[in-house]
Amino acid sequence: MNLKTIIRSAKTNVDVGKWSVGHIPRSAFPLSKLKEKRYKFGSEYSWRVVKFECCRHKFRVLIILNMQKQILRARLGLESGNDMIVLSDFEFHASEPGWHCHVTLEHVARLAPGAARHEKKKWPRNSSKLEFGLDEAGALSAVANHYRFAAQGELL
Repeated sequence: MNLKTIIRSAKTNVDVGKWSVGHIPRSAFPLSKLKEKRYKFGSEYSWRVVKFECCRHKFRVLIILNMQKQILRARLGLESGNDMIVLSDFEFHASEPGWHCHVTLEHVARLAPGAARHEKKKWPRNSSKLEFGLDEAGALSAVANHYRFAAQGELL
């Protein structure tokens, strides 16, 4: 199983969670090799965790949004015991032009849990500068379209 298979496969038991502000509890998206300070965000950041099942495995997407700074990060991870195996980061931020992803093309069995990024490829390498223009609903829609899950129940 690899990232392409996961994205293209049907998702079930989708739970979009609720938007929260600031500090992210480690239990929301556990990464054993990530330092505690990487989970601390100020009140200008909103976040939510989407959970779903796919290919007989459980996944989570951690969405972090700062509308004022025009930052969106959506990290896709495979649950692995009390840890996560990160497969992709879908992002928009001012320091790099346009929407892009950091992805690993490795089979998930070859990836160690707990790391925020493995040797990932950036895709597309050069994207045009696009407008951000997202609120919380738009951010969730963009992430749902990218990772191909349909929210069940309320979006907000």
